[in-house]
Amino acid sequence: MRLVPLFAVAAALAACQSVPAPDRDASATPPPAPHDVVHGRAFHLERILMPAGAVLEVQLIDDRIADGPDLSRAATIARMSYGELRAPPYAFDLPYDPARVEAGGAYSLRAALRDEEGRLAFITDHRVQVTPGAAAPVEFRLVRTTLP
Repeated sequence: MRLVPLFAVAAALAACQSVPAPDRDASATPPPAPHDVVHGRAFHLERILMPAGAVLEVQLIDDRIADGPDLSRAATIARMSYGELRAPPYAFDLPYDPARVEAGGAYSLRAALRDEEGRLAFITDHRVQVTPGAAAPVEFRLVRTTLP
């Protein structure tokens, strides 16, 4: 009978032990900080599902460069493609390099939704103004292209 309470105490003490954190590889690149990501959702009003293999391409653009006289200069700060899409809204998290963003700058998003064969199906038809580092997600509408 005395063994039962002894085992209960031993089990309780064992449960209180902390588990050591796993060793981290010092060479591994840490994920971007939450303020180094533009969170957003793209949608379209058409009641259709995209086929398997559809891809959403999102770009963060520096509007000051895009509006300059030399449009050949790279205005894209970040770009990423997202797959496995079917129905809107299409959520995305676009990481960017904070060293390429200036406080008070003018930035926007461009997006394109392509079908499984890479054909353009939906795009942004205007600049979607964005503040990099903002916590609130950006929502914008994609419009159907008329291209075949």
